[in-house]
Amino acid sequence: MDRFWGKIGLGALGIFGLGMGGITLAKKGIHELKTAAVDGPVRAALENLPTDLLNFRLDGRRIGKVRSIDIAHEGDWSSKSVAMTVALEDGRAPDDLGDCQLATESMGRRNDASFRCVNSDEIADENLVEIGTVQFEPNAITRPLFVRDRDIRKLNRSDLRSLTANLHSEDGESVQGHAKFDVSSGHGARQRGTVKVDASNGRAVIEIKGENGEELFRLRADDNGVSINANDKRGRSLLKLLAGETGVQLNAEKP
Repeated sequence: MDRFWGKIGLGALGIFGLGMGGITLAKKGIHELKTAAVDGPVRAALENLPTDLLNFRLDGRRIGKVRSIDIAHEGDWSSKSVAMTVALEDGRAPDDLGDCQLATESMGRRNDASFRCVNSDEIADENLVEIGTVQFEPNAITRPLFVRDRDIRKLNRSDLRSLTANLHSEDGESVQGHAKFDVSSGHGARQRGTVKVDASNGRAVIEIKGENGEELFRLRADDNGVSINANDKRGRSLLKLLAGETGVQLNAEKP
């Protein structure tokens, strides 16, 4: 799911996926989580998050910054599920932007929001499905957004049952957001709750709470290191981790 939303832009639910993935690692394999914290990829990824994911590229060329993304999934993905706003940079917008139908870019390994212009024939040939809109400011140009049908089918087969989220950046350098989720957690059980995100260069906080307000997961990363707390639905601690220049402190319980 995180790779898909990375293509949509802002990695919106890449952030969500990171938190949920942390809970899974806390339950199944603390060695992987400890290694990630010690070696630094978790902190590095979060430090670079705003810079990497706020860039908006069209046909390989950066033309602006993502300023907001709203997601509304209540069991069905439709042409109104995603609404994105992009602030264009002076002199970078192509002249034919008003005629461009947008599709997520499938080529390359960029972490930022990469898109391409497609025509009606390409939409039909590639089996693209409209999933939302992108509005470009200050021109107020709104264009449809398409993804591959197979990506939608993957999402429909995933554990995600519903999701409403808003992420926004006032300055193009930081990200704040909130999400409400409902996922299947196995054997017919459901896990509902909220995600809160506050990320800027060099610092990030992710909090996941259950539907009754209980803290399930908290991650904080800054220049001093990474701290992670994960609890089960009953409030029992699954993992506490603190990684910094002085080393790693780890307390973990078997699920």
